[in-house]
Amino acid sequence: MDELLGKRQGLLLRRLGGNDARLAMGVLAVARRIDDSYNELLAEHDLSGGRFAALLAISETRGITPARLSEELEVKRATVTGLVDGLVKRGLVVRGGDEADRRVQTLTATSDGERRVQVVLPLVEQWLGGLISGVDRETAWPLLSRIHRNLGSNGDS
Repeated sequence: MDELLGKRQGLLLRRLGGNDARLAMGVLAVARRIDDSYNELLAEHDLSGGRFAALLAISETRGITPARLSEELEVKRATVTGLVDGLVKRGLVVRGGDEADRRVQTLTATSDGERRVQVVLPLVEQWLGGLISGVDRETAWPLLSRIHRNLGSNGDS
């Protein structure tokens, strides 16, 4: 397990000790590595995790409004503005208007955006499959669920 932990975690663990802290730090270290690896995969396609999630939602709901996208992604409107600006700049999304209400902005994936989704989705699926290769799902899922519930009991969910 110690091979999962870096020097920073080691500093903390020397002060805390105990197997509970070691296991929790291991979970954090693995989660960080998963997130980094996912973002590296997406970066190869000029995307970030946030941009890819936004592109998926825009592709799925043609003409989605920024307000609705904010709800779908569970982020603030300012965050959506930045994500959409990046997607528009890359030619993956276009902004439009609502014919019934010109004050309403809509978002639509371009053909390049749709192609990017079609290219990246299978790569993500393959990556995810490799990530859990050899993992016993019957024991892993209850473990993850228990940790998630424990986070909620501390008010940190």
